[in-house]
Amino acid sequence: MVTTRRESNKIKCRQRILKASRRLFNSKGYEGTMIEDIAEKADISKATFYNYFPNKESLLLGTAEDELAIIQELLENELKDELNSDKKLRAVIEFLVLDGLPFINLSRRLTYLNSCKDSPVYKVRLGIISIFKQLIGEAMQQGRYKEGLTVDEIEDVYMSVYLVTQFEWTHISSYSEEFCKEKLNKLMDTVLAGVYAD
Repeated sequence: MVTTRRESNKIKCRQRILKASRRLFNSKGYEGTMIEDIAEKADISKATFYNYFPNKESLLLGTAEDELAIIQELLENELKDELNSDKKLRAVIEFLVLDGLPFINLSRRLTYLNSCKDSPVYKVRLGIISIFKQLIGEAMQQGRYKEGLTVDEIEDVYMSVYLVTQFEWTHISSYSEEFCKEKLNKLMDTVLAGVYAD
């Protein structure tokens, strides 16, 4: 499918708005950021902002939807030749952690909203969980995990790793990407040792 110049410009403008909002939500806080601030940082008018997003909350949904789209693209492109589904799942967790690293306050807010059934962001969580469960199911068929474990139990282990990075690593904003990657992989190796087949 060919994208016209107009469609391409709309996509770029939307991305600029989301990028500006991520930076401002992280630095000024969600409540402290006004739509005027986002429009100014994105170098657009307030009216143009409303052409893309009806309110501030929709920016959170837009950010979460973009993250889900990137994960799907990662699996379809960069990881398409990886046969080990557990390695794919670890790469998805790594992406989620590293992508949120520069915007940890926003990442924590989105993680919390992902758990609230009445939040519009919750439906994105369902998409991510669906990917997790599919990869775990594939890895089970490949014999990667101990027998007797369920998909839900293994998903809980992976989600616990992600939640530790979001809410227990209190100094994560000072971590370099490389340090964060090493720390994350060590944590996954330690925690997942209990679920891997011998």
